[in-house]
Amino acid sequence: MIAGTVFLIGLMLLITQLMVQGSSGEWPSITLASELALPADQVYSGVIVVDAVVRLVMSEVQLWTILVLAAALIYWLGDFTRETVGRLVGRPRPAISGAAQSLAETSPQS
Repeated sequence: MIAGTVFLIGLMLLITQLMVQGSSGEWPSITLASELALPADQVYSGVIVVDAVVRLVMSEVQLWTILVLAAALIYWLGDFTRETVGRLVGRPRPAISGAAQSLAETSPQS
């Protein structure tokens, strides 16, 4: 549910950018830095490599891209957690449905 909400917000930002581009003719840059009103010369970390990566994500990557990737990560983490907890608790796997079971029985075993 949370992943779907984050995904839809990301898509709405993309649609907003496309609508502004259609009306004005130029691509608007909606990034984390522009939304949080961060200055372009802000130093995020004392380590040069880390600072370059954070600056790239904050200032160059479009916000809708970050939100779509965050939604995918949230979905994967939720699925992974459900599988892991299911294994730890010892829940049995769901039974195979009738059509899939008859198909599995008729397929040749190698």
